[in-house]
Amino acid sequence: MYVGRIVAVGRSKGRSFAAYRVSSRSFPNRRAEIRERSILVSPMNPADLARNPYIAYNCIRVLDDAAIVTNGTHTDMIAERIEDGQKPFDAIALCLVAFGYERDELDTPRLAGAVRGRTAYLGIAKRGEIRVKEFRLRDGDAFMVATYEKTDFDAVGLSDDSAAMLAHGAFDLPFERPVCAAAALAPEGLGQKEGGERMGSGFELAVYNPTKEG
Repeated sequence: MYVGRIVAVGRSKGRSFAAYRVSSRSFPNRRAEIRERSILVSPMNPADLARNPYIAYNCIRVLDDAAIVTNGTHTDMIAERIEDGQKPFDAIALCLVAFGYERDELDTPRLAGAVRGRTAYLGIAKRGEIRVKEFRLRDGDAFMVATYEKTDFDAVGLSDDSAAMLAHGAFDLPFERPVCAAAALAPEGLGQKEGGERMGSGFELAVYNPTKEG
């Protein structure tokens, strides 16, 4: 089954995470790259941007106590609104309304997710429909949404104790045409107390680029 791009959120071994996978039929020559507190997806051939401007974007950004994951440039707007004090649910909903689906030949949905402490969020903006959902995570929970076929918020088998293994696990999900993957894993202790208290910072970031790694 081909599902396109995948956004996933969850909690594994006491640490919340956000993960992303590029699956592509039209633009498979892309890679993920860590850039300080974000992960950039971009084409290996910059000329591809002239064919489709939607194929380069920060897929993950991390703040002191939250990680944001999306399939487009709305990652940055969501992160900035959360950093300014907006709740993740509201930031995702507002940004999906503002951006809507991608105006390409497939009307590709925009996806978004976030984790903060034990709470996760997923959202999707399709043509004629926008949905956002909040999840209270238990250890071992993981949920995903994709651009095609898997457009509901489904449970997914994704769990590990390092960002590198989560990125690899996202790449290995049983869907067609994987290209690259990325993950952000919260530090131990982040979100262990209620009431919004920050318990730490420093999300662990990782990417998986099989075309570069052999």
